[in-house]
Amino acid sequence: MTARKLACWFAAACAITAPRPAAYGQADAFCDVNCYHDMQLFAPVDFDFDCLPIERDCGWFFSYDKLSWATTGERTPIGTGNTDSASLNPFRQFLTGRAGDAVTPPSPVGLVPVNILPPDFFGGINSGPPQADFAWGERYEFGYFSGDNAWKVSVLDGPEANANQIYGLNTQNQLYGSVLVVFDDPANLMFGFIDVWNGALGSGGPFNPDGNADDLDNDGHFGPNGYDLEEPAQVPDSNFPGDTRGDFDDLVRLPTSFQFLDVRSSTKTDGIEIMKTYRLKNDHMMAKHQNNEFEIGAGVRYLRLRDEFDVTGFGGVMGFSFWDTRVDNNIVGPQIMANWTHRRQRVILDVGGRFLFGYNVQNFDQDASLGEDLIPGQYNRPLYFPAMVSDHGKQENFFSPTGEFRAQASYQLTTALALKLGYTAIFVDNISRSANNVRYELPAMGFHEDQAGKQYILTNGLNVGMEATF
Repeated sequence: MTARKLACWFAAACAITAPRPAAYGQADAFCDVNCYHDMQLFAPVDFDFDCLPIERDCGWFFSYDKLSWATTGERTPIGTGNTDSASLNPFRQFLTGRAGDAVTPPSPVGLVPVNILPPDFFGGINSGPPQADFAWGERYEFGYFSGDNAWKVSVLDGPEANANQIYGLNTQNQLYGSVLVVFDDPANLMFGFIDVWNGALGSGGPFNPDGNADDLDNDGHFGPNGYDLEEPAQVPDSNFPGDTRGDFDDLVRLPTSFQFLDVRSSTKTDGIEIMKTYRLKNDHMMAKHQNNEFEIGAGVRYLRLRDEFDVTGFGGVMGFSFWDTRVDNNIVGPQIMANWTHRRQRVILDVGGRFLFGYNVQNFDQDASLGEDLIPGQYNRPLYFPAMVSDHGKQENFFSPTGEFRAQASYQLTTALALKLGYTAIFVDNISRSANNVRYELPAMGFHEDQAGKQYILTNGLNVGMEATF
């Protein structure tokens, strides 16, 4: 071969081989050598000699899951949970006939004696919302893997569990409403005059108001309406000159009750995590059926639990009132994870867990308005209770350990696509729920000082979705 031909062949060989390192370097700046993306998402699955799908050495992945999760609700009483000291004694006097004469009340034989104490009032809603209802949410995961190393970002959007319940009786015979919510009343704001007896009718019976305060102590003085000095009896008809005093012995403690009570609760979970993982495999061993993997990882996570508890009351003694309470649990901290994978032909089984060392910054907010319909001095209503609007807020900090368990099965449809079905459970301790932290105290409400950070939550349910690798 002549020198000229040798030079031509040498030049051709250099032209073929010289660009190859540069081409590899420009193929994908984020992947190792020999990483390629053919984007053939629907290509059939390729199997190796052990009947396992052939995996890519590196690439990107994205998965989407539709969630159907239930969030546990620590159902609590609406109110203090104690008894209401409002008295049924006036009605007992009427029912025994002891208010039939302003001078000498009769005591017929066989009727209940007046000195027997009336029963206590108990709050009627001892197990109100929130409830453990299922709700929908989404989870998105995407990342990049190269060999046994990977980066993963997971975004949780929901679920948001909502519950609504209306309590009360639609009847006109309940002057004081049918839903009792027990409040602490340190200022004795719930005293008032009542008008449930029509004295002019004589035998009209209770729950028949006549526009005058009832004379509950039978001294002929009807609250602020004057004295009964003429016929018919039981009707105030006179006032002494210059005497404008009211008979405060006719005051009774009224119940903190409503005709209807609308209770709503909402609990939403969302967050984001970034994890660095490393995979341990046994497929390098010279034996069949080496189809198990173990993955470990560490990263950071932010998890937010927003819990809302809104109550609106109508009618009854208190009239239109509401208290809306919200607590945001903002949990952030380092997270570790471990996951075991078993492959059998097209089916992949995953079981794993995560643990978050969470620092929980809890933000409390409450807007309340009590007694918007109240008129001071109105009968069957509190005498001195002012309509009260209040706004409360505070912040608490706790350590909230968080554990997550996942179990999942996936089926490889094509080289790049797989269907997934799984179960997830998340347990968070030392959080605050809004319903547990409401302080039922007149007139401004607020938060309990000893309930923050003493609740927990368990969210669990099914997830179904799809994963793409390219």
